[in-house]
Amino acid sequence: MKKDQFGSVNRRQFIRGLGLGAGLLTLGKIDLAQAALLPKAKRSEKFNVVVIGTGLTGMAAALAAQNAGAKVAVLEKVSEKEVGGNSRLAGGLIAVTRDGSQAAKDEYYEDFMKKSSGKGNAALSRVLANQSLDAVNWLKEQGAELTDPMTVAGYRVKSVVFKPGAYKGMPKGLETLRGKLTKKGGKIFYETKAKQLILGESGAVIGVRASDAAGLKDYLADAVVIATGGYGGNREMLETFVDPNADEMMLRGAKTATGDGLHMAREAGAMWVNMGGMASVHVAAVSPKNTAAGNPFMAVAYTLGINKDGKRYVDESLGYVANGKAAMKQPGQTVALVFDEEIKKKPGVAASIKQFEGLGIDIVQADTIGELAAKIGVPAASLEKTIADFNAAVKDEKAPDAQPAKAAFAYKVSAPKFYAFYPLSPGITLTFGGIRINEKAQALEADGKAIPGLYAAGECAGGLYYEDYIGGASLANCLVMGRIAGQQAATAKAPVKKGKEKKN
Repeated sequence: MKKDQFGSVNRRQFIRGLGLGAGLLTLGKIDLAQAALLPKAKRSEKFNVVVIGTGLTGMAAALAAQNAGAKVAVLEKVSEKEVGGNSRLAGGLIAVTRDGSQAAKDEYYEDFMKKSSGKGNAALSRVLANQSLDAVNWLKEQGAELTDPMTVAGYRVKSVVFKPGAYKGMPKGLETLRGKLTKKGGKIFYETKAKQLILGESGAVIGVRASDAAGLKDYLADAVVIATGGYGGNREMLETFVDPNADEMMLRGAKTATGDGLHMAREAGAMWVNMGGMASVHVAAVSPKNTAAGNPFMAVAYTLGINKDGKRYVDESLGYVANGKAAMKQPGQTVALVFDEEIKKKPGVAASIKQFEGLGIDIVQADTIGELAAKIGVPAASLEKTIADFNAAVKDEKAPDAQPAKAAFAYKVSAPKFYAFYPLSPGITLTFGGIRINEKAQALEADGKAIPGLYAAGECAGGLYYEDYIGGASLANCLVMGRIAGQQAATAKAPVKKGKEKKN
């Protein structure tokens, strides 16, 4: 399918100048306005800042704005029991610098850029490097309980996790942040779906038109923060922008991440970036028994990835996203991560085993390689040869002559018992494409002009990462940029109304 191309058109002026019908023609099939002919709302309420979304980005933005003195409303399209989006399902790791020194910030920045093949947004990566540690300390001040920093294997970066630990801590952490917001007077409107941004005569965003059980309501504001997450749950967008077959992939993230915020922002004139191809999605090989939490991400680098032919297929030291994308190309899209008794003792592997046991997912184990092969459904002779060849190539924790080579964390698989995380299949976690923003989290048009009154952050904002990211980097983005969006939005002032506002 031919992908949309974006020029330097000022989309807001184009839509206003030519009328709604002509504007919609320029947006194409994928960007048809949702309920473009909404009638005027009979109800309205005024706030300083309106935030759309209740994930970590949305709560960071809302609390930051509230702390700056703003009257804040948060709009959430699902019920209170379903809040949190992808954040609620996340492992809970937040990547931070190892300390507050400039050297640590530089290392963080360099590792982030390298992980994205040098194609990530350098300016935004530098913002994360400079503010990640301070943002985590701020998060603690909001009541969040986090672990002490721990090293992220293979990188000069550390991470903290919402207590009590991976996957278990996020729901509780988000609940704490929501409680903090409402206790101080902030309002959260559940089952209230944002439909359109409201534009003033000057072209500034001055509110959100939303629908709830009683109908339409306008939430007027000096500024709006879009924190709606990505589009992993939108099969049409995946098929159109990522890959013709991407709509058939297993979804790990929230089904409610359907690109709502991206569409609203684009209708208001914002540009989308990094929407094309597999480099625009995060993929992990996970257990079908629990696609959200059944991800042995801390173990991948230490293990051997084995396909249905009993052969290795990836440099495992590249991490779980590289493994997930490589798994897509394997027979039956089903793989195993194999290790032995000694590798089992590695902290990352031990943590993943504990994680699986807590989820009730069995770890395959056997006394011999041949027995393990039978249990994971691969040819015994092939697996035995693959492991023997790999063992012979291991030297100084590297295996440069192995097929494929392994750059780090290479350990011989030779000490019984033998184990496997199996079966694992690829699934989309989240998306990297989205609204173009600057370091102040302002939504930008194609020519780089900021749209007054409109901010975006987190997964709905695109371009920060490309192809892959370091573990904990996604929530670091949500926290840092969400906080900035809230701080900036709190300083915005709606333009003086000179006539009827227009809905885009």
